[in-house]
Amino acid sequence: MMKIGLVAPFNGRPQRTMDDLRTVAIHAEGAGIDSIWFPEHVVFFPEYTSKYPYSPDGDPGFGKRQGIYDPLFACTVVASATQKIRTGTAVIILPQRNPVILAQEAVAVDHASNGRFDLGIGIGWSSEEFAALDVPWANRGKRTDEYLAVMKALWTDELVSFHGEYVNFTGVIAEPKPLQTPSIPIWVGGGAASMRRAAVHGTGWYGWNIGIDEIGTTMAELDEACAKANREPATMGRKLGMVFGGTADDLSRYIETASSFGVTEVVLALGINAPQLLAGIDAVAGVAR
Repeated sequence: MMKIGLVAPFNGRPQRTMDDLRTVAIHAEGAGIDSIWFPEHVVFFPEYTSKYPYSPDGDPGFGKRQGIYDPLFACTVVASATQKIRTGTAVIILPQRNPVILAQEAVAVDHASNGRFDLGIGIGWSSEEFAALDVPWANRGKRTDEYLAVMKALWTDELVSFHGEYVNFTGVIAEPKPLQTPSIPIWVGGGAASMRRAAVHGTGWYGWNIGIDEIGTTMAELDEACAKANREPATMGRKLGMVFGGTADDLSRYIETASSFGVTEVVLALGINAPQLLAGIDAVAGVAR
């Protein structure tokens, strides 16, 4: 059966509190939602010169007064308020973060959730955000690949040394280890380059705003990326996320098509504040069950 997830950016005013987040999480679990995912942006800007990759005109559609919780904290709140639902980042902007610190933080969320945490990562699209954080924009893809290797080594090896282009250390002990084995699941989000990254490093690939008529060709591209990486395509997890404003019948048709191409979870953006999310959950609850 197809799993149904929820994207909870929580970036609308005035409903943006941790209590609202707990309410949404509890309601989602009761309605049969399988997972709740949180995006990342540390800061926002009135205008962007960077092009948002998931809209036709490159406009992210953000208002001038945005703001979202750190996704790792939000995941921890969801985990503490629920018993079964999984939670994850979709996506954390990996090259903006120190991979050694992030590896430790991810383990803490893994333990806090009793092994119900997934780390979704991407390379980012906003050069303005990188500049504000004083993080290099160039070569962020290469740094992402290296950071993934660093984190996986810290999660699995007893005595860890790493000597790369961007990260260098010798003989460190990273404890505790994740509850999940062999490591915390890693979902790689993005376009064509992310498929290659997912085939090499990831548990699976997370695609965003893939139309129903695009699912087949997109999954064929993912299979090709797996073949180039000498990975069996059947071992590649497949999630699709989208902004959803249709009917339950529309969602059922999308799920049926996605399932026929090996997708195992559809993640829905149903709103940006608590009332919208609660109403959206109720609207898709029958399909979720």
